[in-house]
Formats: sequence, structure tokens, C-alpha cells
Amino acid sequence: MEQNGWDVVWEEGSSSEWIVEYVVEQGSERSRHLSLLLAEDPDGVRDALIEEIRAEYPDAGHLEITVVRLEAVEELGDLAHAGDAVP
Repeated sequence: MEQNGWDVVWEEGSSSEWIVEYVVEQGSERSRHLSLLLAEDPDGVRDALIEEIRAEYPDAGHLEITVVRLEAVEELGDLAHAGDAVP
């Protein structure tokens, strides 16, 4: 088991799917995002998140990014659903 800068414990054989919820602030604009990212380890999650943000905001100058939630997903059936929409 390894502790890393993301405050996530990485265990050998853990899932490579990650749920990442984050907020992007650009000037006075604020957007909330929820993504399913594929990565082998937390550093890979960070790299995948950076790629996603660059694709979403290609012409952006300075962005403030706040990761609200980062968790490994064992199976998609493990996700708790709260809301009116049916996944």
C-alpha cells in the first residue's frame, strides 16, 4: 500500500477506473464537472485530468482547479445514485 499526495491509498490490484469531481474557475465563471477517468495510478489520474481540462478549455489562460472528490471505482454498480435521473 502506498500513500500519495492525493490522500488516496493505492493498493496493488485496485481498479483503474476513477471518479473525479472537480470545479473549474476562470475569472468569474465557475463550472462543476464529474468524470470517469481511466488510469493505472493516482499520477495517471492527475495526467488524465489535465488532458481533459486542456481539451475542454483549449484557449483558457489561468484556471483554478479544485478537486472535490477522487475515488477508485471497483464496479460501476458500486456508485450510489441520488437524484431524479436514472443512469
